[in-house]
Amino acid sequence: MDSDRIFQLIDTVVPFEACLYYQVLPLSLEGNLFKLGVVDVQDDSALDYVQRILAYMNCSVTTEQIAPETQRSMLSAYLLHGNQVREPSLTETTPAPTPIPAPTPINPAPTTSSSEADTLLSVPQPSIRVPEGLKPPDAQVLLTPTELSVLDVEAVHLSSPVEVLATLPAPQLLQELLGRVLVDGIGRLFFERHQSQGRILWSQDGVLKSILEGLSPFLFQEVIDELKRLTDMPVSPVEHPKQVEVERIYGKTHLLLRLRVMPVGGKEEATLQVLRGAALRFYQQQQLSTLSRDALQLAKELQRKVNQIRDRTRLSPLPLEGLPALEQVVRNVDDQLEALMQEQNPEDF
Repeated sequence: MDSDRIFQLIDTVVPFEACLYYQVLPLSLEGNLFKLGVVDVQDDSALDYVQRILAYMNCSVTTEQIAPETQRSMLSAYLLHGNQVREPSLTETTPAPTPIPAPTPINPAPTTSSSEADTLLSVPQPSIRVPEGLKPPDAQVLLTPTELSVLDVEAVHLSSPVEVLATLPAPQLLQELLGRVLVDGIGRLFFERHQSQGRILWSQDGVLKSILEGLSPFLFQEVIDELKRLTDMPVSPVEHPKQVEVERIYGKTHLLLRLRVMPVGGKEEATLQVLRGAALRFYQQQQLSTLSRDALQLAKELQRKVNQIRDRTRLSPLPLEGLPALEQVVRNVDDQLEALMQEQNPEDF
């Protein structure tokens, strides 16, 4: 599979949450022929949804069955790889699709939200193996506090033409951009440099919404610096691509803000991605899977070291000063594992 092509099609044609909900994957678009990977070839609703999306492009759709593991692994890779700046070529050259009513699950799980995204992961999902090489370089993941900080946004020009934003100082400009990107779905802000000026693109669920052009280099960099402050990234210029992730509460909604800053010709470009709802839960599941694998590897290494200690003490009995501390660590880990098991399977306790 051509992952770069698939990622672009998720950005520009079939949004991530639709892929997740319908268990599909856009594979290619050649001329007026769109190839769609589907997990369940008998699911007519998935094909109908994609055909309605593509109606404005005058494309015909062919399907190809793919394994569930393949589909979800590619979506996981997309989330990890999604911070790279991509040229929104399809969305800039074609009109946005006509809004389509959100699909209703056949057997919807109980939920307190009317958002389609909140029902996407209502059933347990298998663990995903993230392909090597797709993890963002130099990624700094900030630990989530017990009580998440509230993200305050004061946007007062939401109904104004986008050109008005270019007249605002950097702090207020960022507030207006956040007010737009936090509306719903998977929002992104792209900060691109073009010779003597900068431009900022706003997309939602892969569809380009607006472009703010003609920004002075000074104002452009000031907005990036404001984003750095918002996500607790050092304001000093980056020498290598750097990413931070912070979790916040916005309007009673749990959000993950992922800021990636890239050095370009001695200057900086950036992209901000907002994950929420099903997309956020999906991403968190991948993080938990990675942590579980890491913990298992460490446990195996601990077991190997303890075996070595045991073998050496059998050959030459010597006092072990660190044994009580090691025993306490193991007990603490055992208590934590028992608590996790009780949370996962309360009926067994």
